[in-house]
Amino acid sequence: MGTLHITRQFLGDASVCYSGGLDSTTVAYLIALQKKGKVHLHTFRHGYGYLFYWWVGRTFKSIRKVLGEDAICHRYVRTKDLFDQVAMRSLAADRKKYGQWFGCCLGCTMAVVTKVLIYNLERGIPHITFASSVGGQYAVMSTPGTIALQKEYCGRYGVIYSTPLIDDQIVKQDERDLLDKAGIFRGIRFHDKHSFYNQGYCLLSLQHAPDVVMNVHPVYDPEQVKRFFYDKLPICERYIEDHFKRTGQDLAACVARLKKITAGSPEVPA
Repeated sequence: MGTLHITRQFLGDASVCYSGGLDSTTVAYLIALQKKGKVHLHTFRHGYGYLFYWWVGRTFKSIRKVLGEDAICHRYVRTKDLFDQVAMRSLAADRKKYGQWFGCCLGCTMAVVTKVLIYNLERGIPHITFASSVGGQYAVMSTPGTIALQKEYCGRYGVIYSTPLIDDQIVKQDERDLLDKAGIFRGIRFHDKHSFYNQGYCLLSLQHAPDVVMNVHPVYDPEQVKRFFYDKLPICERYIEDHFKRTGQDLAACVARLKKITAGSPEVPA
């Protein structure tokens, strides 16, 4: 296998949208190996059934034991309030408007990223990473078009959004070998690419049961996905603005601080 690594050089602390699964644990570990800053893990709870969410604690304890308490931290993020605004209150109407049932998953991801953006802005953390995996780019949150939209969104706030596994074409067997060699728990494998006892299970994701059982992948219209994203983006931006007003913080100053750190990065506009 050789020495597995990611080519992106991180500028300091990094946030990882963290399920506890193989992909997000690999991303967290590889970022931490650069020793450029602390890795902040964020596990969402959307309020619509996330079974066994506490299993992620097993994986976190395993990776923390390897890396040390100063290298990594973890929190649960409640996203229901924003998730409702972006997707759940208009689920049926969105299905009619955009022609497909991707609003639930994409809306959930937008809520997660927005919550993590707030966290990063408050602490001057220049990176958000998402563990989209090689072979999984059919998922609406992991398509090339959605990744580009998230990069644009985060870049407005001075934050670099990236998907290291896709960027460096890291495949699952190499991920397994890496974590096994490091002594990090990665769950109990089943049905080729899936595992359990290391991450929670989202009831809403049952709509993708054919993918899990038979590898029947959904196909989404990229133009409709883009339309949904831009239609819902003002909700997320208002949510950020309202948070900073409510907490008495200067949003513009926080953005300026991050843009100073990430200056010159192609993902962040001047």
